[in-house]
Amino acid sequence: MSHVPGDASGPLATLPRYQARASEQRVDSVWRLAPEALEPEAVAAFLLHALAPEKSLFREVSRVPVPVPRILREAVGETFSEEALLTALSNTVGQHVATGALDVSLSGGVDSATLCALAARHAPGRIRAWTMDVHFADATERRNARTVARAAGVELVDVPVPDSRLPDMLEAAVLANETALINARAVASFIFYTEARALGASVMLSGAGADEVLLGNPQALVAARARVEEDRRLAREVLRPSAVDNLGTTREPWAPSPDEAGASEEVRHAAWVLRELVLPPELRGAKVHGLTLRTPYLDAAFAHVALALPESVLVRDGVGKWLFRHAVRSLVPDEVRLARKTPRYAQTALSSPVRERWLELYRAWLAPSRLEPLEVIDPGAALALLERYTRLSPDAPEAGGMDRLLMRLVSLAMLHRHCLYRTPCPES
Repeated sequence: MSHVPGDASGPLATLPRYQARASEQRVDSVWRLAPEALEPEAVAAFLLHALAPEKSLFREVSRVPVPVPRILREAVGETFSEEALLTALSNTVGQHVATGALDVSLSGGVDSATLCALAARHAPGRIRAWTMDVHFADATERRNARTVARAAGVELVDVPVPDSRLPDMLEAAVLANETALINARAVASFIFYTEARALGASVMLSGAGADEVLLGNPQALVAARARVEEDRRLAREVLRPSAVDNLGTTREPWAPSPDEAGASEEVRHAAWVLRELVLPPELRGAKVHGLTLRTPYLDAAFAHVALALPESVLVRDGVGKWLFRHAVRSLVPDEVRLARKTPRYAQTALSSPVRERWLELYRAWLAPSRLEPLEVIDPGAALALLERYTRLSPDAPEAGGMDRLLMRLVSLAMLHRHCLYRTPCPES
C-alpha cells in the first residue's frame, strides 16, 4: 500500500461541516446557524456543478471540506491477499457490532449482504436486517435480500414505503438533507429511516461507499461526465444569462483544488459523489430521526486497504469488485455476489404510480412567486421546461436529466422558503 503524505485518517467517511463566515464555530446542522437565505451565486453554481467544496448554498455560511485521502493504487500483480481484505472488513464490522450496531440496511446487493453476514457472525441471533419496499426497488435484489437473511439466520424487517407518501414527504426530506435532492430515492430513504427508528432501530450498518472504494461501477467516471454535461446544458435553459456568464463551468466538479494535488481522479470523484449525492440522505436523513448510520466500507481501517488495491484485481470483464466478490464467496450466495451492478437513479414523476401528484407538487413550487426570490432562475423558462417534461414518456432519453433539474429547483425553493420563514425543521 502506498500513501502520499497528508493522508486523511478517516477517508471519505464524513460530510463537511458548516460554519458561519464570521465565526470559527463548526456545527453539524446548517439550521443551527439560522441562515437568512440562499446565496444566488451559489444556487447558479450548484445547478452548473461549479460550487466549490468550501462553499455552501446558504448566505454567509461556508463548508469545512473533509480532506481527500492520498492513497495510490499499486500495480502489485494478482497476488494481493483476499484474506487481508476480508479480515479488514470483518474487524471493522465487529467493532461496530460491539458498540451497538445490531441492525443492517439490506438492499440485496453484495455490499449489504456481506455486512449482514459478517454482523451475524459477530453477534449470532442478535442482528436484524431491514429492507425497503418501494415501487422502484429492484425485484431481484429484494428477492436476494430474503435469501441472504435466511442464509445468515437473521430477522428480516420489510418496511413498506407507499408511493402516495413520497410527494408529501419531499419537503421534510429536503430540509433534513440540507441540500437539493435529485430523485425520489432520497425521499424513500427518509421515510424508511423514520419507520426503522419507530420500530426500534438505533444504530444501523449501511453499505454506502463500497462502490466508491472498490471500483464497483467501473464506468462511473464516464457516466458522471455525461450526466454533468447534460445537467449543465439543461441548467443554462432556466438560469438567467447573467448568472451563467459569471461562472466558469468547463472544469469537472471533482477537479483538484490546490490542497488535493496528490489525490487521484478516482478518489476525488468518489469524494464528490459521496459528499454531494450519497451521504446526505444516508447520514443526515437518518440522524434527524435519532438513528445513527455506520458506513464500514468508508472506515479508515478498511478504506485504506481497499483504495490501495490495483485496478487489475478489482475489474474483470467490465465487472467491478472482482477480488471482493471472490473474497466473500463463503459468506454470500453466488446469485448475490456475482450479480452485475445495475445503477438506478429512481426517476421521479414520470415513472411514478402517483405521477399527477408529483406534477402538481412541481407546478406549485415552480411558480414565479417561489422562484423569483432565488434571483438567478427564470421562472418562465422553468415552467416551459416543466411543460415539455410532462409530455415525455417515462423511458424518453431526456427524461432523467429534466427530472433531476426540476427536483433540484423545487428543493432549492423549499430551502429558501425555510430560511425566510423559519418553518419547523425536522430537528425541532
